[in-house]
Amino acid sequence: MRASLRHSWRGRRRWLWGRLGLAGIAAALALSPAALRAQNVVNLTFGEIKFGAAAHDVSFLGGKEHGVDFNPELIMPSPVADAWAASLPAYLRWLVQPRPTFGVEINSGHYTDQFYFGAKWSWMLANNIFQPGDGFSAGIFFGGAANDGAIVTSKADRKSLGSHILFREELELGYWINPVVQISAFFDHVSNAGFAKQNQSINDVGARLGFRF
Repeated sequence: MRASLRHSWRGRRRWLWGRLGLAGIAAALALSPAALRAQNVVNLTFGEIKFGAAAHDVSFLGGKEHGVDFNPELIMPSPVADAWAASLPAYLRWLVQPRPTFGVEINSGHYTDQFYFGAKWSWMLANNIFQPGDGFSAGIFFGGAANDGAIVTSKADRKSLGSHILFREELELGYWINPVVQISAFFDHVSNAGFAKQNQSINDVGARLGFRF
């Protein structure tokens, strides 16, 4: 019993440190002194629709499953008004305009499919780099993901996920070709944070094409 509790606590501690690390990366990108001096960091609050593909459960992060995940994603406009956010200090402004986000990852090899839902925070870090209207952006996602994978399995090419509802986190870096069209690369991770005995995560790496609306 004690061993099980220690295992659960270690899993949750690793999950917590991983989330703090992801938040730290996002904060560093959004609040870097150079960016703040240049007044380039701007919250992205509009809606987007994206279409992407990802390598499923990549092997260099301990992957077992295979195939490509096809990834449509809908990002809704932030419910927090720009005028209200602008009234806050810069060190808080970056945090207060999450955008509701929904997406699916459909696996080509009949491995684990996912439907995810949560919030995405995105920032324009710099613009007018190579041509008028272009720019670099960064974003993070945090939420939940429902999956049709195996809770417990002994198959060599399947993950024991421990639950059909998992936590999902994502880091995305993008380039806006113009104010409407974006290309981006992303990394996402799903796991149950040690709340179940089985907790084999799935990690995907991919790219997207996005359109503002």
